Formats: sequence, structure tokens, C-alpha cells
Amino acid sequence: MQIKQIMIGIIPARYASTRFPGKLLADLNGKPVLQWTWEQACKVKSLDRVVIAAGDERIADAARGFGADVVDVFKDYASGSDRIAEAVNKLEADGERFDIVVNIQGDEPLLNPDDVDIAVTRLQRYKDAGVATLAAPITDEDEYRDPSVVKLVADEGGRALYFSRTPIPYLKDFETGLVFKHIGLYVYRRKVLANFTQWQPCKIEEIERLEQLRLLYYGVKVAVVVVEANGVGVDTEEDLERVKEFINGRSND
Repeated sequence: MQIKQIMIGIIPARYASTRFPGKLLADLNGKPVLQWTWEQACKVKSLDRVVIAAGDERIADAARGFGADVVDVFKDYASGSDRIAEAVNKLEADGERFDIVVNIQGDEPLLNPDDVDIAVTRLQRYKDAGVATLAAPITDEDEYRDPSVVKLVADEGGRALYFSRTPIPYLKDFETGLVFKHIGLYVYRRKVLANFTQWQPCKIEEIERLEQLRLLYYGVKVAVVVVEANGVGVDTEEDLERVKEFINGRSND
């Protein structure tokens, strides 16, 4: 008899942000950005539980206020992965057990629950992969050249070969359908997450400022699922306005 895997989605949430401080608590049509993300995450069918790993009392109070399951992780961590790993450790210290941990970015109010389910299924089916993540086609040359947009290349089996802020693969003349951007959602096997946070950062990770390169450096296979489109993340106040326009436009359809 096959034992059911227990899956948890964790949203690492801190108040500080270089470009938009307090963005997760910014008002988006009457609700904080974080609440929108949490509500979308709660629609993911494969998850047994959704938790917010709060890095600040303001975040924790707001999350509990809208009914979220919250774990206080107030220490200053180097990455969201470190924060979710500590949240899992706290939950497991209370006797819980998880087989798969999904890292959901808190600034994704337009998160597509179906995309998360697809990524989870991908990891379950590919037993040699330790992590699954998402990518979407790049259709705009400016986005392809933009170092804030992380690009990736994958092998024939859909496993990541490299992530970079530089335009990869190199195209002398930009053409759609050939390049992909990384969407920062990670589906971890529990053991891989534990190992990841114990490994020393590698040189390429530090150069590119991309923690996912640590996985490749230490030999973890990362399965990539290509989805048609992805929601707008809220990194700036301008992003917040774009999301508002999208939601209002969708409501008027």
C-alpha cells in the first residue's frame, strides 16, 4: 500500500524590502497583498496545509488577523528558504511530519493554484529530482535583457542546467519561444530542503545572487515545469498598481 505524502505550503513573509518596504501589508483592493497570496495558496489542491512563516510581528499580527496559520520565525535569515526550513523545524518539533515543502513567495497575489499543483505532480513523478520549479516563456526582448529577470536553460528531460541574470541562451537576434524566465516557486523534498540550508553558499550563487544555483552546484536535479503565463509579482509600487488594474479589469469582464 502506498503511503500518502504529506505536503505543506509555506509562505515566507518579512516586512523589510529594499525596493518597497512593507509591500506584503500594502493595500490591494481592501486586503493586504499577503492575504491575496495566502488565499490563492489555500486553493492549491495538493497541499494538506498552508502556513505563513512570519519574520516580523507586524506580519504575524496581520496574518493572524485574516485567519492564516502562522509560525513566528523572527530571526534575520539570508533567504526565504532558510526561513521556511526553520518553520518546518518548529512544526516538526511539535510532532508533525512533512514529505514535500512548497516555498510560495508572499508577493504573488495572482498566484495560479493550478501551476503549484502541476509543479508538485512533476516532483512526485520524477523520482530523481529533488526540487521542482516553474518557468514561463519570455516574449519581450527588454525582459530577456533585464538582469532583474532570472533566465534558465533546461535539458531535454526538463531538468535545469543553469539559472542566470544574463540573457541565456545567447541570441544575437531575439526570437520568442526560445528563452524562459524562472518563476520563484520551489517544491522541495523535505530532505533536500534540510540539506540545502546546511550547505555553504557556492561561488556562482554569490556572483549571480541566485540561491537556486546552490542546488545545482551540489548535484540536486531541479525539474522545470513550463507554464503559459505567470502572475505579476509585487516588487515595487508600480507593480502594485499594475496588479490593481488587472484585478479591476478582470472584475469588469
